[in-house]
Amino acid sequence: MKSGSVRRIPTAEEERAQLSRLVPPYPPGHEEDVDLKDGSRLHLRPIRPDDGPELLKLYDKLSNTSLYHRFFVVPTKDASKADYLAHVDYDNQFAVVAILGGDVVAVARYHRDPNRPDHAEVAFTVADALQGKGIGSLLFARLAAVARTHGVATFDAEVLTDNTGMIRVLEKSLCPMTRRTDGDHFLFEIALG
Repeated sequence: MKSGSVRRIPTAEEERAQLSRLVPPYPPGHEEDVDLKDGSRLHLRPIRPDDGPELLKLYDKLSNTSLYHRFFVVPTKDASKADYLAHVDYDNQFAVVAILGGDVVAVARYHRDPNRPDHAEVAFTVADALQGKGIGSLLFARLAAVARTHGVATFDAEVLTDNTGMIRVLEKSLCPMTRRTDGDHFLFEIALG
C-alpha cells in the first residue's frame, strides 16, 4: 500500500445522488383517471421503480391460466423479478399500470427490439376479477400513444391461441395487423399508425 493514499468513503447522501442518476426521471404528463363501463374510476400512470411490491400483489390476483397466458409458464412469485419489471427506462422499455382502490390491478408494457428500433414487443396483465371490463383496451391505447412518441411504429405480440381475451383486445384496437400461427401461439404485428 502506498503511503499517504486514503480512499474516501462516500456519504449516504452522495450514494443516494449517484443512484438517482441511474434511475431515469419519471415522465410527466402520462397520468390520467378514466371511468370503466361499470362506473369504477381507474388511475393510469407509468410504472415506478418502487412498484415491485405492487406487482407481487397483482401476481396474487392472477389465476394459473392468466399467468400462463402472460409468461407461457406459471412462474413462482419472485420479489427480484417484480423489482426488475418495475424498472424501465421510459423509452426503450415503458410500462403503464392501472390502479383501482389503491392497488395495481393491471400492467401493460413494451420493450423495444434493439435490432428493429421501430418495433417493440408488447405484453399485458389484468387481474382475473377485472378481465372483460375494457382495461386491456384502455392500456393498449395508452401504451400505443406513448410508443408512437418514442419512435415505435409496430407492436409485436406473441399470444397463445387460447388467449381469447388478449386476441380480442388486439383486434378491438382497430390497428392494421397481421397474424400468423406458430404452433400453439399467434405472432401479431400491429401497425400503430
